[in-house]
Amino acid sequence: MTTLIEQIEEMRQRMNELASSEQGLVRALGDALSRADQRLLQDVRSLAVEHEVRRGAILKELQGLAARMGSLPRPRGPFAALEEAALDVSANEAPQQPALGGADWRKAAANIQDELTFHLSGRTSAA
Repeated sequence: MTTLIEQIEEMRQRMNELASSEQGLVRALGDALSRADQRLLQDVRSLAVEHEVRRGAILKELQGLAARMGSLPRPRGPFAALEEAALDVSANEAPQQPALGGADWRKAAANIQDELTFHLSGRTSAA
């Protein structure tokens, strides 16, 4: 029969073996998590680059649109929806033809709002 000291020594060896195998598992898990973190970081970086490329293209389009706003010639006749409205425009209120070339988009937006207000107020007062 084995003595108590031998049993304790045997138990200590098994505990050391279990501890070293668990340390190996923990290291393997740590390595797997590090690889997953690196892949995630690469994915986030590539998404950020793609987002910046899309954002740059959109910004370029918006800048091109802003440069073109107000530079298109005015339509020759009134729109079909506005034909019913009475157009009593004095010489001072007549919209001016925008110069060809670039124009300030803020002024163009304000002009559109003024035109809409004028035509809508003419329609409600005529009705």
